[in-house]
Amino acid sequence: MRYMNIGGPIALGVLGAIMAFAMQDIIPGFDTRTVGFILLVAAGLWLVFGFVAARPRTRITSERTNVVDDGRGGPGRGQSYEREVRQEEV
Repeated sequence: MRYMNIGGPIALGVLGAIMAFAMQDIIPGFDTRTVGFILLVAAGLWLVFGFVAARPRTRITSERTNVVDDGRGGPGRGQSYEREVRQEEV
């Protein structure tokens, strides 16, 4: 099973929110509001991509085998076998 640690994106989002909404031009020439919004967007993208990468992946393949009559009249004459295979990628 895959899992995702969401602590990093949440911490980055909190830091971005503090910089965007709570800080007021502490450093002259450095726009903390813009940097805060950039960090908020980065945290959102990190969270979305993390969930996409952690989703369960299952590959299903189907195989069909047709058994034809060999003229001897043995078992399996004119039958069809179908099998479904599920593989989870780790």
